[in-house]
Amino acid sequence: MQISRNNKLCNKQELKDKELKNEILTIRDEHKNYGTERLTIALKRAKSVVHRIVKKFSLQIIRKRKKLVKPGDVDFKATEHKDLVKNICPIVPGEIWATDFTYLKFQNKTYYLGTFIDIFSRKIQGWNLSDCHDTEFVLEALKRSINNAGQKPSICHSDQGSEYRGLVFQEVLETCGIQCSMSPKASPWRNGFQESFYAGFKNDLGDINRFNSVGELFEAIALTIKKYNSSRIHTALKMSPEQFLKNFYLNRKHTQVKAASGISLLEKVAS
Repeated sequence: MQISRNNKLCNKQELKDKELKNEILTIRDEHKNYGTERLTIALKRAKSVVHRIVKKFSLQIIRKRKKLVKPGDVDFKATEHKDLVKNICPIVPGEIWATDFTYLKFQNKTYYLGTFIDIFSRKIQGWNLSDCHDTEFVLEALKRSINNAGQKPSICHSDQGSEYRGLVFQEVLETCGIQCSMSPKASPWRNGFQESFYAGFKNDLGDINRFNSVGELFEAIALTIKKYNSSRIHTALKMSPEQFLKNFYLNRKHTQVKAASGISLLEKVAS
């Protein structure tokens, strides 16, 4: 019995599709929430091909986004601080950090995770977990971020949460020589860098009720942030934040070497 050429081609294509499906599943063992765009980068394949396989084998990820509301930060007088980072794109790391915190419901208690992110590299510089969201909570996150980064930002951007517009936090920023930037009142979504991070972070962290203690939750948060910084592909960067920083410093060093060589050559010609 002869098998038609078309059937052979179909069988060959089916095998290729299954191989690509398995590659996708292997990647998702490590990064379970990679959608089509990140998979395309990781696999180095055409987006149309990856999209077809994801659709064919029902590998789509359904994301649920909750509307951002901070009830305690609605009825207050707006601060005079301006949004200094609107329409600004930093060209070097460490110039502009954004900060915010998110809520984590665990064992019938609410915990708060505060972070500082470098807008240039999208790297989480530092974080703090607490069962209360006061000034000390955000200041500890800032302290850890400065220690980890080995530098202070020129600008710190946040929403107009009470923790950030309070006198103590503002005095610390002023003492450190950090300019304060804030989103307009009742517009926390204007701090999109942090909101985008938290959306992906919670998906990667998964159901926290699987943990038996706050200690286990703490370790999972640390691991998730470490993976985000070191290996998780950021769609805007097309790589992880740490890889993006590594490439930046290598390129800058290469440029400096070329510039130094050019100056040396000019000096020889002049002499």
